[in-house]
Amino acid sequence: MHRFLLGLIQLNSGTDVDLNLQKCENFIREAASEGAKLVGLPENFPFLGSEKEKLERSEEIKTKTLTLLSDISKKLNITILAGGFPNPAPNGKVFNTSIIFGPDGKEKFEYHKIHLFDTDPGDGIEYRESRTVESGQVVPETYKSPELGNISSVICYDLRFPELFREIMKKDAEMIFVPSAFTKITGQAHWEVLLRARAIENQCFIFAPAQTGIHLKGRETYGHSLVVDPWGNILADAGEGEKLLLTEIDLEEVQAVRKRIPALKHRRNI
Repeated sequence: MHRFLLGLIQLNSGTDVDLNLQKCENFIREAASEGAKLVGLPENFPFLGSEKEKLERSEEIKTKTLTLLSDISKKLNITILAGGFPNPAPNGKVFNTSIIFGPDGKEKFEYHKIHLFDTDPGDGIEYRESRTVESGQVVPETYKSPELGNISSVICYDLRFPELFREIMKKDAEMIFVPSAFTKITGQAHWEVLLRARAIENQCFIFAPAQTGIHLKGRETYGHSLVVDPWGNILADAGEGEKLLLTEIDLEEVQAVRKRIPALKHRRNI
């Protein structure tokens, strides 16, 4: 399929897992009713709260999330990128995991976030993701969807590490999801330019579903879910607030751009 409709879901997730997942289901059903074949959810879509509660409820969050998305992807015959949720790790922490569900309801892709957000960005909040999250160690694979094309995903802070995207390109990706919960302060400064840079460098589509608004203890996320084409053009911007962002994707643009400027073939090991 060279053309298809993409749906990115922008959320203001909180601590009520059932409410968060109900909002996800409502948006997914809306996307499917509009004809979308691929839908992306942001990082922390089923839960965004305290680190302590995240650890305590990780098994519940994972079970409810996987059950819902497996069921609804099959019922609606739609592919879903589950953008980032706590997945219990053997050492007592959790992985920050993204999964792709195919239209048959089965898991096609799994990735554990590699780069963890341990920063002090200037918004008065100390972020130490590594206190509760175990870093993944494996470069994301590419799900080669017969219906849609070659899809991969990173998660949020991974966006700042272009070498990870280069490794993904060795696996023939045409579309890369960047599900995120970017802080407002970093989003205003860096979000758009980083997403456009990754699209231009790798001559692929970038799909970035995002969290938006105020969360627990005053944490504020930037919103502005973006769809960027392989030339670096912004095809759609969700702005602020919860919403479904629908965008027509023409996958032939990937090969057209790579033919115009065959930069990926010109790479040299330096």
